Formats: sequence, C-alpha cells, structure tokens
Amino acid sequence: MADFRFHAPAECYIGQDSVFKIPLMLEPGLDKAFLVADPDLKEARSAERLATVLEGRGISIITYDELEGRPSSVSAEDAASMARGARAPLIIGLGGVRALHVAKAVAALVPWDRRIDDWIDGESPTRGSVPLILVPTGYRDPFLLSGGLVLTDGRTGQAAFLQARKGIETAVVLDPNMMGAASGKAAAASILDGIMGAVEGYVSSRESFLGDMALQEAIRLYLRSLDVIMQRPEDPQAKSDAARACFLAGLGLASSSPGLGTAVSYAINARWGVPKANLGAVIIPYLLESLSRSKPEKIAALAPVFCETSPEEGAAETAARAVESVRTRLGMLKIPSRLKDFDLVLERLVETAETARRFDFMNFLPRAMTVDDVFDFIKTVY
Repeated sequence: MADFRFHAPAECYIGQDSVFKIPLMLEPGLDKAFLVADPDLKEARSAERLATVLEGRGISIITYDELEGRPSSVSAEDAASMARGARAPLIIGLGGVRALHVAKAVAALVPWDRRIDDWIDGESPTRGSVPLILVPTGYRDPFLLSGGLVLTDGRTGQAAFLQARKGIETAVVLDPNMMGAASGKAAAASILDGIMGAVEGYVSSRESFLGDMALQEAIRLYLRSLDVIMQRPEDPQAKSDAARACFLAGLGLASSSPGLGTAVSYAINARWGVPKANLGAVIIPYLLESLSRSKPEKIAALAPVFCETSPEEGAAETAARAVESVRTRLGMLKIPSRLKDFDLVLERLVETAETARRFDFMNFLPRAMTVDDVFDFIKTVY
C-alpha cells in the first residue's frame, strides 16, 4: 500500500441549527462579509436567515446572487470584483454546487491581480485566499473539502475544472434545516448524484483506507436517506442522514477522486444546461454496470449496502444485484433513464466527451480511458 497523507484544515459543523454557530468561527473585529447566494433560495429565505444570524452580531452582509442565466466564470469574475471593492475579509457560499464553486473561486481570486480567464487558461492563484465558509443547501458536492471547483467558461460554454489550494475551505456548515429541494424527486436526484460521486471515489486509483471507510458509510447513509425521502421529502432524520453523507463523501473524495460520471455530468450541464443532479441519477446505473466489469470485487463489496445479497454468489452476480437495486429505485421515482430524454443530440455529445476527458481528475479512473472510450460510455447512456 502506498504511503498515506491527509490534511483537512476546515472546521466542519454538522447538525440541526449549526448555521447559528457561524459567528463562533469568525475572527474578532470582523464587521463585514461577502455572501455568494444561490438565487433559487429566495423563496426558502435561506439567505435572509443567514444574514439575520450575522447581522445580529454586528456583521454587515454584501450579497451577490446574480448566478442565473450566465456562465459561472462570468459570475465569479463579477463577484470577485465586487468583493475586492468592498474589501470584504470573509467570503460565504450559500446554496447548491454552482454557488459554492463560485464562492470558492471568489475566495481564491480576490487577493490575486489576475482574471478568472487566466486561471482557466492554466495560471494558478499565487497569493493565498480570503477565508471561506461554505453552507451547502444540496446534498452533494464531490469537491466539498478538496479545493476543487468546476465553472462554465464564459468564452466557450464548456466546463473547466480548477484546483484551488488545498484547505481553501476555512469552514463547512451542514445544517439539515438549510438543506433540501423543491420536491421529493429533486431531493432524490441530488442524493443519487451524491452516491455516484462516492462510488467513483471508492473505485478510484487514488483509493485509500480512509477514503474507503468514509465513502462506504456515505453511500449507506445516502441510501437510507433516499429510501425515506422518496416517501417523505421533509423527514428530519432522512435530511440529517443526507447531510452526514454529504460530509463523509466530501471527506472521502478529498483523499480519493471523482470519476467518469461526474466528469460527463458536469460537461453536459455546462454546455446544455441539464441539471447535474438529474444527469447523475440517469448515469449511475450505467456507471455501476461499467464498474462491475472493471472492478467487480469493489462493487460486490458495496452491494450489501445497496440490497440483500447471498454469500453463495460470486462477485459478478453480487455486483449485478447492486445495479438492479438502483434501477428499481429509479423506476419508483419515475426519473428519466436515458440522456436522450433530455432532448440531447448524440452527435453533439462528442464535444462533451472531449471536455470530460480534459478534467484532471479523469487521470485517476480505475482504468485508463481515451476520448473515444468516454464517448462510447455516453452512447451507452444515451
């Protein structure tokens, strides 16, 4: 086994009303903060709730929520300029993956005298970062604790993976009261996307004993939450389980790596606007099928988490049971089962394969893949 090293400097708070503890994380004398907020949260009033917590401690909030209908790299550049002008000593990201990744980009860009386009083109921020607190409102982010982020390049419309410095996340707050989705089906799709990322980390060539333990438990909690949320989306225990799973998946993936399904879903989401969670829910059974051939022992080891298994069956049969259990759940949710259900054109998805293969984390797949291999997988899911 290779030598193992792991460092996670972020403070992590998980539990009901943990958002109220944010003032305890702040430096004495801090009087303002820059908030990158998901515009989809307006009806839930999550940003207002967070602002109330901070303003009660004398901290003024400058809010940026112009993330809708524009490439996220453009939003990151605009928000960074606004945060520089405000001289904000703290960045807070509140929302789904898009808002969290824009906030992460802002924290890295503010001290740097270059533009987001320079970072996408290969230069890296060299001046540290502004303290950053992330408050997810969704149940998954494969880069929650790893410094990674994905933005849509405003010049090309394609997804770009960027690696900020490790430890850029000063704190992560997972409050089940701030988390959820507009419907049970949307919440279930988010959880399935989280499961997909955790499975990818479990079979990655960067796998480790810590990653395996964290990711296996994340998958177990995700599935337990999913089976309840399918019936009762607002069940408090299910939401708590999903929040813990989100943390464990982020922890495990920080020492491992996401993979093919994550890359393809980000590439399609950036170019064609299909929600990433919905894509993850479609891709996961096909990904499990593929991994059952390349890593049957690993998927067989996970199978008891997905469903009942028999000790008399071999690895291939046991892995197949896990795939079938996922398909059964998808059938109950009536979630689309093919990429073509999103009105995507197969010929145009060659570009998606090229974009996905360029992501750095694709170098840690359980087996090496070319652009042609990625496109063959996309055709299978199509």
